[in-house]
Amino acid sequence: MKQIAPLEIGIPVRDLDRMLSFYQQVFGCEEVRRADIPAALSSQIGVAEHGYVNVWLKLPGGEILKLVCPPQPPETTPPPDFMAQQTGIAYFTIYCADMAAALATAESSGASLVSQRALAEQAEGVKLAFLRDPEGNVFELVQP
Repeated sequence: MKQIAPLEIGIPVRDLDRMLSFYQQVFGCEEVRRADIPAALSSQIGVAEHGYVNVWLKLPGGEILKLVCPPQPPETTPPPDFMAQQTGIAYFTIYCADMAAALATAESSGASLVSQRALAEQAEGVKLAFLRDPEGNVFELVQP
């Protein structure tokens, strides 16, 4: 396979406006497209039984986050104690130039820190932080 476009990641959301605002504030995403996906297509592709709104957000690095919002909010499932205790995509990673600023923006926008804060505040080496967005999706920030 020859890839012809940047990676896109779909994230089901309960509150589209809140999550749109979160990803725009925290990652500097730009909304590039929005579509109402009808039930006939949505059920055929296995995304949502009664259709959904899909919002494409472009990250500064060119990747795309798709916020998927069905008319019936998706169930919230309790997170495992450790991300590798379940199958599926556990998190996505964003590389940043300033961990302190990125972490402060994420937390002030509603993210909660999952990893130990000391990992993000190291004086030397790679800084990293795992966080949950306001709806529980995990992302990692890395400052090389």
